Amino acid sequence: MGCGRVGCAITTVTNTTNDEMSGNLGVPAFPALASPQRAGGGKSRNKVALKPGRSLMDWIRLSKSKDLSGTGGRLQNVTPEELAKHDKEGDVWTAIRGKVYNVTAYAEYHPGGADELMRAAGKDGTDLFNEVHRWVNYESMLESCLVGRLRTTLHAAPNSAGAPKRKPPKVQTGFLKPPLPSTLKLPQAPLPSTSSVENTGRKPSTSSEGKLGNSSERPVTMIQDNTGGIPVTIAAPETAQDECDTVDNPWPINPKPSKAPFPDAASVQEKDSISHESVTVSPPEAAPNEEDAMDISVNAVPTVTREALRYDWFQSDKHVTIVVYTKRKGLTRENVILDKIGREFQLCLILGEQQYSVHVELEGEVTDKINVSFGASGSKLDVKLTKVDAGRKWAGLGSPLDMDGRLVSAGDCVRKYRACLVESRTEVTHDTVLFCVRLPPGSRMWVPAGHHVYVCGEVSGFGQVERPYTPVPSSLSPAQVGPGEEQGVVLYLMIKVYTQGALTPVLGALQPGDRLDVSDYDTTLALPPLVNFTSIAFLVAGTGFTPVPGLVTWLLSRDDRKVDITVFFFNKQERDVLWGEQLEELEQRHAERLKVILVLSDPGGEWTGRTGRIRQEVVENDLPAPGPVTMAMVCGPIQFNQAAVKVLQEMGYQDSMYYVF
Repeated sequence: MGCGRVGCAITTVTNTTNDEMSGNLGVPAFPALASPQRAGGGKSRNKVALKPGRSLMDWIRLSKSKDLSGTGGRLQNVTPEELAKHDKEGDVWTAIRGKVYNVTAYAEYHPGGADELMRAAGKDGTDLFNEVHRWVNYESMLESCLVGRLRTTLHAAPNSAGAPKRKPPKVQTGFLKPPLPSTLKLPQAPLPSTSSVENTGRKPSTSSEGKLGNSSERPVTMIQDNTGGIPVTIAAPETAQDECDTVDNPWPINPKPSKAPFPDAASVQEKDSISHESVTVSPPEAAPNEEDAMDISVNAVPTVTREALRYDWFQSDKHVTIVVYTKRKGLTRENVILDKIGREFQLCLILGEQQYSVHVELEGEVTDKINVSFGASGSKLDVKLTKVDAGRKWAGLGSPLDMDGRLVSAGDCVRKYRACLVESRTEVTHDTVLFCVRLPPGSRMWVPAGHHVYVCGEVSGFGQVERPYTPVPSSLSPAQVGPGEEQGVVLYLMIKVYTQGALTPVLGALQPGDRLDVSDYDTTLALPPLVNFTSIAFLVAGTGFTPVPGLVTWLLSRDDRKVDITVFFFNKQERDVLWGEQLEELEQRHAERLKVILVLSDPGGEWTGRTGRIRQEVVENDLPAPGPVTMAMVCGPIQFNQAAVKVLQEMGYQDSMYYVF
């Protein structure tokens, strides 16, 4: 259950006990074998003996075979009151990170037992989930149990004295987290005419008059903010039952475009053979009645910047350039994901916990050559496209598509996969392979160090299975980094193959030329701001090593602030060590700042290095002292992570001083 993918969840090793797995990667028996916590079955306190036929693989077979949500597949918006009703054995709902799941069927399969699962019954279990195993890919495991979104309500009276203010999301100012708009406000636009929508998460129906409607024909006021974002539903429920049934459509179909189509030739200004046109996204105007309070469904409210996002475009004989103005300094290529398929073009700009899109059907054909650049302050993004028909003047940029101009929560974005090509494979160890994967010709993506993408594959008997993996650089030597990485067209994935796993045997069989589906990187991951620390320690085991290469090389490349780095790398045997020679060379090049300590639990006779498991006596002499400028990063199998956190806490590390992937 290694963490070469941040969020290890499903790859299992059969006929292997928790203690055997822990020993393989240097994890002490936790709790101690003779402790009271072991009484009555010899299992870890976090595990219970499951009935036959209740393994993880059995759960996958069941969840892939039928819908377990109990709602007939209709997604709902669930109020906290409705969620609280489902808190008994035989009827268990819980919420994780804004999504509600019916986990009744999963209770018998839960490794921690049904009683542990009941701790989150009928309420938001996000904190409990994060406390125990936030690295688990719950979305994939509980996909068939999804009921819908957890609905919460914010009462606000805009511009009224004493009105509660909506707090903006936390601004991530540290390492590689894309900047977040710092000034936020609720929409305050005049209410347009009302229309009706079917609030079930499905496409709304259209009446004979061309208006949106639902079966109840109950009017719901829709505010369309000028960013092209998701409409905000404002409606006071008439009854308690009505409040439960009326939900906001998270992806409504708006019959009218949020802004006018791109201009025709008559409206395009030309100067020195260059055409230019701007598309401006303006902030909302003040509400006409300041006394009116609003009941707003939070999960459907897009946060809006006071300073408007906008984009322009201009053309020359050979090129078309799209310019996005953000008024946010410090943007880098890691903030950008690009996709071009035919004439459909989508630019996703990642702004902290939000994403802004330029999504158009282009006026003409362009090549796959795409150039991305930034202004001096990093607040302006230029995307330069090359025309197929050089010399042909475009009448406009093209036609806006469904996501154009939208500013939405990153958590609401649908994971998007790309059909990538396996370009090469290199054996790293006896059971670990390094794949070079090339994105489609029109795609560009630069994954921030330490973040992960999802890989999807077809597994016989299970259907589509997806797992998260952390990309690594092609080498720990900057001189050997290839142009494909710099251009954002290739990724390197280091994957350990488990013979009894679900997906990894399929991945391990991939050869150059084969297809591999890879998603966007997970933009919701918030790493600690590593640039704020002077001492950073990594405690990793097995393929939990994969976040280390990108993070360490990035930290070592910074000249503005020196950081002392210590890497504890736990493995069973020397043959299991990933990139051992490269780590040694990297340590020699940066001896004044980097220390790498290999620890083997079953070393053999020729090993002269450190031996043992993740215990205090193994790490205390080299682990930096806890303090406000010290950070410990932990990644490995679940048992290793638990033991590492226990050691850190015993040594005085507070919760804010360590991070578990």
